[in-house]
Amino acid sequence: MPSQVIVPHRTGPLVDAPAVADGREPAEGQEAGMGVPEAVLAAGGAALLVAVLVAGLPAWLTVVAVACLALGLALPAQAAALRAVRRRRLRRQAKALDRGVPLDVSHASVRRLVTAYGRLRRTTGPGMALDAGHLALVEVATLLGGRPPRDEELDYVVRRAEAVSALADRLADGPVPPVELAGPDSVARIEALLA
Repeated sequence: MPSQVIVPHRTGPLVDAPAVADGREPAEGQEAGMGVPEAVLAAGGAALLVAVLVAGLPAWLTVVAVACLALGLALPAQAAALRAVRRRRLRRQAKALDRGVPLDVSHASVRRLVTAYGRLRRTTGPGMALDAGHLALVEVATLLGGRPPRDEELDYVVRRAEAVSALADRLADGPVPPVELAGPDSVARIEALLA
């Protein structure tokens, strides 16, 4: 299971979140592009290559000219590639975050909630029960904001995990009768469904 998932805005399956940082960020200044040393190498290599071709200098200097030119252009090319990779990753992250709210699943209580929601999705179709389970996920994801729960938040997460798990267990025995869902939060709605 990935360390983060995206809880969609609408009831449905969870989406694996793209990695936010993979530890391979370029060092400071590595993306600078064309600096003075690179410009001197590239210009010197180009001038030497022209001199070899026009002035008839020894042919072995062509190798030196091409090497200088390649070294002068290598860092700017690498910087451009790194910028392109970073833009693509940021677009993927933004697109995923537009679909829902990030939820860190590194803590056992959050994993329990996600697992219970998965069981709930397998045991029931669209309806009040699945919507209540999804609401529990949204509540937890909104509270946590993409980070693991703190000690004072664990009870909140555990209550929702237990409620969704109980609802999934109940629905494994058969559908629940429709009820009027009173209550603003997911736990109250699930308790109404279980009553």
